[in-house]
Amino acid sequence: MNVKSATFIIPKSVTGKSELVVISKGVYDEFLRWKKFAEKRMIEEGIAGEAIRTYKREKKAGKLELLKSLADLD
Repeated sequence: MNVKSATFIIPKSVTGKSELVVISKGVYDEFLRWKKFAEKRMIEEGIAGEAIRTYKREKKAGKLELLKSLADLD
């Protein structure tokens, strides 16, 4: 869904703290869908990264066995 709408920026001189951005509900909903997808992706990448770090650590420590064939799995 491609939502087009006007965006308003209220300067910090008016708000007193920082700039305030006003967007339509459709744009906000689209952002929330993207955010949910991005968070899920980051979690998946974190899990994969941890698995790779564990593999490298255990390989370096000599804890992994080298199998020549799947028949060696008991």
